[in-house]
Amino acid sequence: MKANRPLNERQLEAFRAVMLTGSMTGAGRLLSVSQPAVTRLIKDLESELKLILFSREGTHIAPTAEGKALYREVERHFVSTERIREAAYGIREYNAGQIKVAAIVSLSMACLPKAIQRFAEIYPNIVISVHSGASHDIIDLVSNGSMDVGFVALPPGRNDLRSEPLSASKAICLLPKGHRLEKLAAITPKDVDGEDFVALGPGSLMRLELNARLHLAGAKPKIRIETLFSFSVATYVSRGFGVAVVDPLAASFVDPELVSVRAFSPAIPYLLSTVFPPAEAPSAPLEDFVNIMRVAYEQELAKAEELCRFGR
Repeated sequence: MKANRPLNERQLEAFRAVMLTGSMTGAGRLLSVSQPAVTRLIKDLESELKLILFSREGTHIAPTAEGKALYREVERHFVSTERIREAAYGIREYNAGQIKVAAIVSLSMACLPKAIQRFAEIYPNIVISVHSGASHDIIDLVSNGSMDVGFVALPPGRNDLRSEPLSASKAICLLPKGHRLEKLAAITPKDVDGEDFVALGPGSLMRLELNARLHLAGAKPKIRIETLFSFSVATYVSRGFGVAVVDPLAASFVDPELVSVRAFSPAIPYLLSTVFPPAEAPSAPLEDFVNIMRVAYEQELAKAEELCRFGR
């Protein structure tokens, strides 16, 4: 195969359709072609790439390791292509621009809907493309220009993009309603010693910060559940699985009838930043969106502070 020869787009479409549906027949339905036509496209692609993409046992097929690896690359290609197509449609139909926004999951759930609603009132013809994920993934997407802006926990040493800090906050403690610790204004590591506990995942920076404080106090809560996201922590606390120490955005998902919110001491800082591609000046609509998002975030922090007040 010549190095500069472009791959056949129809073959890639057939390959993607087979991976998505799990069969040649399903892929044919998806592409509105016959099953033999899909089979031929796949065989031609395998011949072109000199790879076996599927193992075959009768009518059953399964992707090989090479097929799975190729699918990851093909999917990136089609996602990029579909974004271009969607942007073109918006420009053609509405004379609209597009803003691509990425945010960590808790922000996506707690703040983004409110911010987008407000932004849409000002810019009704701009298309908002939203991506949620982990901070390190979002930072890479913003750095390479795939996203216009990201809202993340920025690790030290990432100086390859522009950043602006959001308002600083700190972790909060969630308690099932009626828990014995409700009488306290602030919860300490010693208070949770031996308590049933709902924990963030072991890779979470907040979990690591909490573990350090627990270790210094000689406190060992009894972890019953580990979960990645603060909104799911709040759900498990509301069902009585235990106490939790999480980021303040968890207050957005709390039912006050089921969960009490308290301060946690010593404080665990919660610091988020807005990040931009390094070489691009933000457009006026993007600057407006960032400001609207900042206000929405500060409103959620204020809600958490209010819930932390003793007696709530």
